[in-house]
Amino acid sequence: MGSTDDQSDCAYSHPWQSELDEDLLPATRIAMSDPLSQLNALINSHQGQDEVTPDASQPGFRISLNPHNLELWRLEHRQIAGKGANLLLACLSSTGPLEDTSLGWVVGAAIRPASVNSQEDCKVLLHALGLSSDLINSVLLNCPGIAGKVAWALYLERHGHLVATPVLDQDPDSNDIKLQVTARTDDMKQLNRE
Repeated sequence: MGSTDDQSDCAYSHPWQSELDEDLLPATRIAMSDPLSQLNALINSHQGQDEVTPDASQPGFRISLNPHNLELWRLEHRQIAGKGANLLLACLSSTGPLEDTSLGWVVGAAIRPASVNSQEDCKVLLHALGLSSDLINSVLLNCPGIAGKVAWALYLERHGHLVATPVLDQDPDSNDIKLQVTARTDDMKQLNRE
């Protein structure tokens, strides 16, 4: 668990981080770059893969890029999330305060929208939902735009691993895929799926 080179255990490199200043701490590097560009690069660098394990120190955390999952979460976000909702959470309970439930397996779960305004708010909410600090830090580091512009779905898969899926939106007038963002429509950026 400890690191012998005075760097964080999660100080590893992603292809989409290559343009970032390597002298900064990982969380600072993430925060200083554009999350929409980061997500675009993440998706492009893993085309054809349904799942990515972005953090070797957290093998129980995955990012799903499965087209079926992307479509399901897009539709779910469109149906239940308000304009400000930047999280969709598969919870064990559909009633009561969100902080009083926990994340669950997506099958049979109560999908609940949430809005968080900062990474600290996101950290507090995910901790209340039962995630460990290490897992929360991995989510914050590896899900570009979480707790900000980009909407993400979080749920447990049947083996108990945490899965995060970016919420994408299809432009009805074209075949272009766009990020579902919680900001204004003009903030949306197209993903280059070439």
